[in-house]
Order: sequence, then structure tokens, then C-alpha cells
Amino acid sequence: MQPYAVYEEFIAGLARTLLQPPSSLDVSSGLRNHIRGASGVRHQIDVSFEDATEPVPQLVLVECKHLNEPVKLAHVKVLKATIDDIAGAVGGHHTVVGILVSRKGAQRGAAEYARHYSVEIQQIESQREYDFAYRRWRVSGRAGAAHGGGHATAEGYGLRTCTTCGTAFRVRVVEQVCANCNRPG
Repeated sequence: MQPYAVYEEFIAGLARTLLQPPSSLDVSSGLRNHIRGASGVRHQIDVSFEDATEPVPQLVLVECKHLNEPVKLAHVKVLKATIDDIAGAVGGHHTVVGILVSRKGAQRGAAEYARHYSVEIQQIESQREYDFAYRRWRVSGRAGAAHGGGHATAEGYGLRTCTTCGTAFRVRVVEQVCANCNRPG
């Protein structure tokens, strides 16, 4: 499998982990993940999911850039054009939002353009250390070698922001309760 495909599947896996119950959003990814725009063009989307928890459901498009340099303005413009074309096709039934995930961040002009058009840029350099977020949900992890023993260590967890008190808390598999106010997040 090509490095870019491994990177895309890793990001899709983070999205699937992030969006487990209670949200249970369906995540699509890969070369067969296409969404038709108003122009009639079928856009290949690296990772996508629909968030029906919003009053107007959101269609989230995630573009993954496995580059050895920061993303350029052109990359963000292409994603913005794709968002606009797909938004034209789904009409008022959905809002369409974009996240660009890059190994090396973004050039200043690309970051400014993205900020202006509400395209989020996240940097995830590798599977060894990551922090991926969508709305109030976050999945983070770190892996590395243990000192002296030659054993690998890994830590990963999801974070949610409590809707009652605003505190971020680690998601537990069995219960998803804020440790600060003891209410469901």
C-alpha cells in the first residue's frame, strides 16, 4: 500500500474512533469514496462523514496530504472549490465543512485562506503522535520505545468537552461521564 493510502486510512481510523457511540457517525474513505457536486463531477474524498447531531446536518470532508512539505495555497483552494461544488448539490439539507490534515502543517498564505473560509487545518505528522479533532470530540495518542527494556509503549484516548461545565475529559469505553461535574458528556 502506498504511503499516502496508509496515511489516509490512519486518519479514517482516527475519525472512526473519534465518532464512536454516542455519536455513531458513519465514516467513508478510500479511492471509492465519491460525492457528486452540483457541477456533475464526482469528487474523490479521502475521508467523509455526516454529522446528523446538528440542527442542519453537516457533511464533513477530510482531505489528507501526505507531503514532506507544508500544504500550499493551491491545496486549500482545491478543497474549498470541492466544498462549494458539493454544497451546491446538497442544497439546504446539509452544510458542508472541510478539514485538511497534513503531515507538515500549512504555509502562511494557505493557513490564512483556510481560516477566512472556515477550512480547518490539522497537523498529524505520523501514527506515533497524533491529535485529531472534530467539534467537541478529540482523539489523541502517543507511541514510543520504553527506556532500557526495548519494549514499545502506546497511549491513546479520546477527549470530549462536557456540554454542562465545559471541561475536557477522557472518554471511557463503558461510561462517558465528565469527571468534573459527573454528568454525561
